[in-house]
Amino acid sequence: MTDRSRISVWLAHPGAAGSVYELFAAIQALGFRARFETGFYYTAKGLLARIIAALPKKLRARVDREVRRRHFPAIQSRGVHQHAQLELAYVAAARSWPKEPERVAKIMHWRNRRFDKSVAASLRLHPPDLVIGQDTSALATIRAAKSSGTISLLHQMIGHLAIGERILREEAVLQPAWADSLHADAPAWLIEQCRSEALEADHVVASSDYVRNTLIQIGTPEHRIHWLPYGVNTERFRPAATSRPKGRFRLLYVGQISQRKGLSYLLEAVKQIGDPSIELVLVGGIVGAGKGLVAYDGLYRHVRNVPHHEVIALFQGADAFVYPSLHEGSALAIYEALACGLPVITTENAGSVVRNGIEGAIVPIRDVDALAAQILTLRDDAGLRQDMARAARARAEDFTWARYRERLEAILDNILVPGNS
Repeated sequence: MTDRSRISVWLAHPGAAGSVYELFAAIQALGFRARFETGFYYTAKGLLARIIAALPKKLRARVDREVRRRHFPAIQSRGVHQHAQLELAYVAAARSWPKEPERVAKIMHWRNRRFDKSVAASLRLHPPDLVIGQDTSALATIRAAKSSGTISLLHQMIGHLAIGERILREEAVLQPAWADSLHADAPAWLIEQCRSEALEADHVVASSDYVRNTLIQIGTPEHRIHWLPYGVNTERFRPAATSRPKGRFRLLYVGQISQRKGLSYLLEAVKQIGDPSIELVLVGGIVGAGKGLVAYDGLYRHVRNVPHHEVIALFQGADAFVYPSLHEGSALAIYEALACGLPVITTENAGSVVRNGIEGAIVPIRDVDALAAQILTLRDDAGLRQDMARAARARAEDFTWARYRERLEAILDNILVPGNS
């Protein structure tokens, strides 16, 4: 049996994402000699923790809540290498210019390029056995790996940018009132960089079939793509202990309020149905000025960003979940909805593990009539909702973070262990 402690695996990501923290925690738990190259990560120890502890109570609570978003209890911090100045510059820009997305995007691109070059320089000095980079910030690292004898693995977190940009540009023309929520303006050099990342990496992990398909469309050989769906904590996210009282049919959406999520089509479907007994709840921050929402005032209830533990109650208080995304990776909110026993109406482009007719319904993107029909079906058929609710919970049990770790283990052993094909 191969001694994994002798195999070095680096993971590089310039920002913060719960799924990436789960990935690094899994690499450590599998026994590899792991190193995490990232931006700002809060270790809950050291000088910063002592400074926070000394703050006045009210300010301390607010600061502590912010920094703990950059902390993950399952990660052993000795393997974390920070590039804090790059990430803090980006965060400062995002907070300072919330209404200037183009300016903030330029700083994000600067951050990603600087981070990528820094990781590549470190890799040339101390080449690991495997390096895992993130799309949009890994080309220099992949090329350094190739020249250093290191295996490279691209973690493609969302459908490929070349495909996504085409969809979003089309959408900006179709839905001009929502255009400022789309960010359909990726520079040509970035699209080509992402294309090179996918084509030059030795292996690519795709979080969904949708992501896999976009990679194949831009020319990535199928045999180099590995399917790695995300997971959900089924202990935290679970069905409500008691049935929801009869009354209004509550339809829930959780995510950014953006047209990339296909929300105009959902709102139009609810408007087309015209049933006041249907309550649509949109949970999340509004991207852009929100002009597209104006025409649907009164058709939905908006809940701004809430702490993660409060989202669970929103799932448990709904009858069905809807996520009509146009371009995605694999939406974590859908895993959470399934774990809470909700039937799900979604699209292929959402990258979900929902099976059509079993845990919910898969509808074409931009199809108002199909969305309306599925909403009415779930509203009118309580027996079907119950069957799909049971199937949803069972489906979630096969997509826990423990199962994610098992799937990752198989992929890494296949890539790294001698004799495996």
